[in-house]
Amino acid sequence: MAKIKQVTLDRVPEYVEVDDTKTNAIIVNTDIEFHPIDISGNMEYLLHVFVYDIHGINDVPVLIPNWDDSQISRVVRNDRKDDFLCKESQLIRCSEVNEEQITIKTPMTIKLGKLQDNTSVYTRKFKVFATLIPAVYRASKWSEDFESQLVF
Repeated sequence: MAKIKQVTLDRVPEYVEVDDTKTNAIIVNTDIEFHPIDISGNMEYLLHVFVYDIHGINDVPVLIPNWDDSQISRVVRNDRKDDFLCKESQLIRCSEVNEEQITIKTPMTIKLGKLQDNTSVYTRKFKVFATLIPAVYRASKWSEDFESQLVF
């Protein structure tokens, strides 16, 4: 099975604009190393990349894998929940790669709503979580909420 060796950012904006109409572009580089069985078996993966605004200690990501519909829930480790900013997914076919190591460049757009009328500069900690979901794996999904009545 392939593994993610490193996740880095190719381009980090000096300032992230907070406004309903403005977007911020970043490029996430994901270095992936394939097992020889991946290449010989023409394995397929979906790379999911999630960007968060971290508040204090990182929330623990809990992945619910379902190929192209994978979701992340987070276990909050302190009183401040990290803000989810964006997600991108890319299909990777080992039959097209034919290399043991590759770097996938994922362009991403971060959009933050307007926080206040005046402009201020705050230093924030952003972090990227990347995960590979292989075609031969498992699938998971939550149902929609439903209600029922309890009888005592």
